[in-house]
Amino acid sequence: MRSYSLNASLFVCAFATFACSGPIGPIAGGELEGIKKTWPEEWTFAEDQENVLLQTNPSDPYSVTVWGVSIADNFYVASSDRDAVWASNLARDPEVVLSIEGNLYAGSAQRVTNQNEVAQVLEKYSLKYDFYLDESGEANGVIYRLNPKTE
Repeated sequence: MRSYSLNASLFVCAFATFACSGPIGPIAGGELEGIKKTWPEEWTFAEDQENVLLQTNPSDPYSVTVWGVSIADNFYVASSDRDAVWASNLARDPEVVLSIEGNLYAGSAQRVTNQNEVAQVLEKYSLKYDFYLDESGEANGVIYRLNPKTE
């Protein structure tokens, strides 16, 4: 009986994982579902959101839960590992879908290389998520500014 319960539980968990479109916590998902919205003029509404969902790789959608910050009229996402699947996807194809509270925003990601902008984004991340910045210069991270999708 115990084996049956364990097998049934594993089946339910596997079904729930594969039946859902978006990510579940740290487990990546597929195509995001929600209400399509136009790209916002400003992102202050997203400041209270600890996590957002980001979809990459439009030919085979891959979505993850990430942290994000806004500065002025820009929204940023970052990875401490530029080899993370979603960051690698953006290096090949910058098309993204951002989901905030079930609203979907289609855009494109642009890697931030300007050191002043990088510093601003890292400071905002540090303040919002209360973590210590590693200023050793040994980071393998990457920051992306999300822009409206151009047709």
